[in-house]
Amino acid sequence: TVFYTRSPVGPTPPGPVVALPDISQPPEFVSEEVTVDMKQVYFNDAIGSQEDIWYDPEVYTITSLTGQALTDYYQRDLTPLWLPDGLTPSKQNGRAEQVIAADGAIVSDMAVLDFYSGFQDDNLPELYEDTNAAKGLSLSVSRLGRDYVLPEQERQTTDIDGVAVTLGVSICPCEPAGTVEVINAEWESGGLHFQLTAQQIERTDVVKTIASIIAGTADITIIN
Repeated sequence: TVFYTRSPVGPTPPGPVVALPDISQPPEFVSEEVTVDMKQVYFNDAIGSQEDIWYDPEVYTITSLTGQALTDYYQRDLTPLWLPDGLTPSKQNGRAEQVIAADGAIVSDMAVLDFYSGFQDDNLPELYEDTNAAKGLSLSVSRLGRDYVLPEQERQTTDIDGVAVTLGVSICPCEPAGTVEVINAEWESGGLHFQLTAQQIERTDVVKTIASIIAGTADITIIN
């Protein structure tokens, strides 16, 4: 499984700049109860988000979006309307990074929101002593999107409120001892591309969080 990281790694991306899609008409979210049957939820084996691409600062300009500029760009509040108990939002939430090419085209536009049981002084999630792993979830959102980790023919999706969601699960070892379950999800909704990674969170809570993002309501019923 490849984990999402905000640390720049890898080569400068080749190829043409991707045109930014138009989402000038935001989706209309209706606060209606949504029911998800866990028996209809499928978890693929070991999928995960891609690592970040490094953008040469000599070639690209990196700018931050915050406040109204962030809302105007994504045309919705990105915070899930339902989250598992005990999770705290990172102080770094509420901002996104745009990477702009020399010709003014946007080549990357990732917003990352972290929700964990606690954070260290450097804003990284706190680690549990018994597992040496964090408890919580990270959500990344983009208008441009990121490539799926699994090829189309290898993915089995789950319908959550009319949206096809790819879910994956893996058991990851944590030194010095122990293992944790890591759940990844990716989907497209309302002109936006979403990826989510959760550690030490119940599967039902992960699905409920995703449903609240898609449906735009905290009124989610999970059937086990």
